[in-house]
Order: sequence, then C-alpha cells, then structure tokens
Amino acid sequence: MNVSIKRDNGMLKVDIDGKLYAPLSFKSFRPNPQNISEFYKAGVRLFSVLSSGIICALGVPYSRFGESWVGENEYDFSAIDRQMDMFIENAPEGYFAPMLQVDTRPWFLEAHPDSPNSFNHISWSAYDEEWKKAASEYLKAAIRHCEEKYGDRIYGYFILGGKTTEWLAHPDKEASHPLKEAGFRAFMNDENARLPSLDELQRTGNVFLEDDEKNVLAARRFHAETVADAVLYFAGEAQKVIKHKKLLGCYYGYLLHLAGALTFDAGHLGYEKVFYSPDIDMISSPSCYRFRAWNDPSSFMVTQKTLDKHGKLYFLEFDHITHVAPTMINEPCVDASGNASLPHIPGANSKCKNATESLNLMWRDFILCYANGAALWWFDMFDGWFRSEEMMGAIEKMIAIHSVLDSKSKQSIAKIAVYAEGESMYHVRKTSKLSSFALSAIRRSLAEIGAPYDIYSISDIEDCDSGQYKLVMLLDSYDIPAKRMEKLRSLQNEGVTVLWMYAPDYARDGKNSAAQLSDAVGMTVEKSDTPHGGLVLDGKVTEYPVSTPYFSINDLNAIPYAYFEDGSVAVASTQDASSVYAAAPLIPSALLRTVAKEKDIFIYSNDPLVYTYVNADAIGVFNATDKDATLNVAVDGVYVDMVTDEEFTAQNGILTLPWRTLRAYLLVKREI
Repeated sequence: MNVSIKRDNGMLKVDIDGKLYAPLSFKSFRPNPQNISEFYKAGVRLFSVLSSGIICALGVPYSRFGESWVGENEYDFSAIDRQMDMFIENAPEGYFAPMLQVDTRPWFLEAHPDSPNSFNHISWSAYDEEWKKAASEYLKAAIRHCEEKYGDRIYGYFILGGKTTEWLAHPDKEASHPLKEAGFRAFMNDENARLPSLDELQRTGNVFLEDDEKNVLAARRFHAETVADAVLYFAGEAQKVIKHKKLLGCYYGYLLHLAGALTFDAGHLGYEKVFYSPDIDMISSPSCYRFRAWNDPSSFMVTQKTLDKHGKLYFLEFDHITHVAPTMINEPCVDASGNASLPHIPGANSKCKNATESLNLMWRDFILCYANGAALWWFDMFDGWFRSEEMMGAIEKMIAIHSVLDSKSKQSIAKIAVYAEGESMYHVRKTSKLSSFALSAIRRSLAEIGAPYDIYSISDIEDCDSGQYKLVMLLDSYDIPAKRMEKLRSLQNEGVTVLWMYAPDYARDGKNSAAQLSDAVGMTVEKSDTPHGGLVLDGKVTEYPVSTPYFSINDLNAIPYAYFEDGSVAVASTQDASSVYAAAPLIPSALLRTVAKEKDIFIYSNDPLVYTYVNADAIGVFNATDKDATLNVAVDGVYVDMVTDEEFTAQNGILTLPWRTLRAYLLVKREI
C-alpha cells in the first residue's frame, strides 16, 4: 500500500493506491462505536487513532485503552489493537492515522531519576539520549506492529510529544538544565558557553535586544531549534520504518497564535526546519483561539500557504466547544493528595449558547479551509461534541460539497501575499507585547480587508510571483538578509508594492539602527523613545501598547496615509508607490483596503464584518453583521449557495445576500 499527497484542482488530497480522498477527518480522546459510526455514516473516511497511557493536562488519561509502552523494551500492543479493531469494525471502509506519544512514562522516570519529564520539559529532554533512544525504539516498534497487522488500513502516523502533545516547551520558560547546558555548549561550539539566567531572559526594556544581549539571542535560537530538532529526530526514526510510503505528521509551528512570552517559551519559532523537512507530510493545529466568538473571522495558527506550496497537508482541528459538549469530564481526576474531582474542560464557560452558534462556527471554519485548500478534522474531544442531528447533518453536507465540487478549482487567486517569520522574533525581548500585535491581532485586519490573501513563511518570498501578487506585506521582518532584500527590490521593480510593518531591517545582524530601517522602506524614518499615541484614521484610533522604539515618518517626499495622535506621520508611501511603510505593528483594515484598492486589487466586501474566503471557483462569506450582506462580484449571474442550496442573482457587479441566522455561504456561480 502506497500513500502520498496529490494536488487535484488546486487542493492537496490523500492518495491511497491511486484513489483520492478529500482530507476531512475525525479525532477523539474518547472514541467509541457510537461517535465513530456517526462520523463514518456522515461520510468521513479518514480517522485519527490516539494511543497513549499518558495523563493529560486535565488529570485524566488521553486514552482509556491503556498503555502500550510498559517498560524498558517492553510493549503491550493489545491497547493499540483493541482501539484499531473498534475503529475498523465501525468504519469498515475507513483509513486510519495512529497517533503515537513518545513522552516519558512514569515507569521510565522512576527508572531514570535524572531524566526530565518530556511532557513538561521537552527542551530539556531533547538532550536526554537515554529517553530519545528508548522512545524512538518504542515508536518504531509500534509502527512496525501497526504496519504488520493493519498496514492496508493505515494512511499515516502522527508523532505526539511535549506539552499537550503539541511539542510545546513553554513550561521550561527557556530555562537552563544540565542536559540543556551541555547542548548549548555544543550548539555554540564553546566549552565556556552558558545559558542566560531567567532574569536575563526576562529583562525588561526596549522592544529589541541590545548589543550586550547577544547571548540571549543565541539562547533563544537554540531553544527554538532544540524543539524543532527533537521533532525531526523522531520523524527521521519513524521514516526508517515507513520509508515515506505512509504520511507522517505532528502538531507544530503556531507562529501566528503564541503571543507574548509564549512566542519564545513554546519553542515553535524554529518551525521552518520542520515545515520544509522531507520527513514531515502533515501539520495540524487547533482553530485559532483568539478568534473563537461566533462573529469573529476564522484564522489559521500557522503559515498555511507555505505548507500548501511545499505539498504538505495542513489539518485545522475544529475543537470549538459546541452547545451540546459537556462542561466537565465524567471521569474522576485524582490529585497528588488523593482528592478526586471531575475536571472542568477549559473554555467550557464560553461554550456555544445554542445550535445556531455551533453551526455558524462549523461552517465558518469549513469555508476557510475550503477556500484555502486546507484539510480539516472534527475533534470530538471527550465524546458528545457533535451529537445532534443538525451538526452531524452539517458534517454530512460539508463532505458532500467536496464531492459535488470535486472538479472545481481551489486555486488561489489572491493578489496579496503576507509573509511572517520566526527568525526575526529572536531579536525581540520576551517581555515585549510586539508579537501579540504584529503576528496575532493583525490577522483580524487582514480578515476584514474584503480581499483574499495568502500567508507564507518568509523563506518562500524567494519564489514570490509578481505575475500573481500585487501587494507583499511583511509582518515582522526585523532582520533582512542581503539576498532577501535583493528579491524585494526586484519585486518592487516589477510593479509590486511592499508594505513594511513597524521595524523592517531595524535589527539587522543584531545591530539596531533607524538608518537601516529608512534604507529598507525608502523613506526617512525617525526613532523616538517617546510614544506618538495611537494611529488615527477616519476619527478612529488603533492602539498598540508596545514600548520603545517608536517610529514616525519625516520625509517631505513621502505621501501620508495616516497620522499618530501627536500629529506625526504613521503610514506613508513613496512617490512611486513601490513602498508603503507603517510605523506601527498593527493597522486597521480600512487602511489595508485603501492600499489594496490603489493596487487595483478586487475587493469583495467593503464591510469589515462581512468576511470573505475566496478561491478560483468559490466565494465563501460569513456575515457577522445584523443586516444583509452586499458583495462585489466580477461576473454577474446566478450564484448557488452550497450551504443551503439557495440561489442569488448578481446584477451590475453587486450580489446581495439576505440576512439569515446561518451566516455562512459558499457561493459557486451556476453554469449556463
């Protein structure tokens, strides 16, 4: 059996021995005959099967099927077999992806008292050779067992590790450990190198590290690459068994979500190593937690178009707490003192209020994924998340839409390319709030433009196509290598406008300089230690509470777009419009829309609360207003809403969508 990823009409699909499967899947911590069969009957054919004996962060086991790694080179794969047999019985034509957790078990920690607990301290355990060897042997043995017994039913594997199985290292807080110290000395090729203290790592001050903090910068890079290398170590070991004949994935790379100190502590800034590795085929993350209200836009945690460009599946995990989901786990959690309680599920206090909210969230995330050609799985976390006729009917409808629209193109038609990066964030102080605005909050402004955009990791800018993109936006390029700057200049010469955010090239090679920034944007930029206030546009103020340095534009040749509260220029363009510079990490969608219109980029919605998700043959819409939605369309005619099968007619380039409680639409023009 051979499994690969194949692009079909612009969308990546799972190819199993020549048959293509739309990447729609199911996962649960509490799979059982009922929820497996419910999703199978709805049309799901890809299933994740989590096998673990580890206690999760809520104090209950990840899986109730028991442990399979029971001692030194001792395995009891009956725990895997019982679960796999149940899945096969209740999804007879399904294919499965076992999820195997490599973290330290209690018996291992007892036998190896000097070993860290990898679930809580993955950046320390990454240098524990005894654990790595033992865990990789378990991983390979489990895969061999699965292949020998169920190989013709398995399409791939997921490797789970670190906090919440997502390779998160934030409990470490980048702190030192003897094993990690030795790793740092090797990383620096210096026997005298030492990791900074927590006081050094958490030092307050300017947004960017100063010249005397080069050791902090090096340690930050080391911490991130440590976690990335740990992921790739286990991926390499797994590939020794599956030999690229099955898909391999993990949770990782949450660049756009992990704001504040988590940006650095989590260990995900080195994600490019993992995303570009030939040993990794699939990446997953939850739907972004910042955008969970029913009237929010949907958003990815990762640079999704980079994964797509390189032929990697990105699975958005829909784990919103629906109106029927339980608020607590009906299993006693026993704490260290022996006290038992029923653990509450995090976020349960903000669960959907009713079926309408649940359905809106489900459809909104679905159209985001459909428009971007992304994969999706529904996470029935502790069973019962989707147990209603309406929700299971919606899932059945979503799967049917993929089938009905199979021949339609999901190719991107975006004219806006957005680039984010982990590298530049090494220069940013952990105590700064910069990432909260530059990488996280900015996604709301992007969602409100009314035009599609593609979000990439910075390394992909080398292949940026000036034939497709008219506007390139750099979210956090604070250190721009010479070759990358040459590419940017080439794009500008080819008619692409570059929108530079906050401090482009300011921290080049760790040397902070406003002159470098001015050279990058082609305008004279002044640095100040005094804040200029919020950005003012159309009487509205956009705040960004980030500390010094503060920048403003002082150039008579620049064309102003917006001002700060103190009257200094906040956003301006060069005379030839090749550069637009925003002296703030966050700007409102109205300003982005203005820049897009000046580049003749088609705007589908002028209302920031009518979110659009567009590809070559479909227009996804989510109306978060209390009125009809008005869309601009390039072609008149009848548009069919695949969500409800209603038809709407566009005339003179305008399509009106009457207000309804189900606010999501997936519009496809009816062929004559």
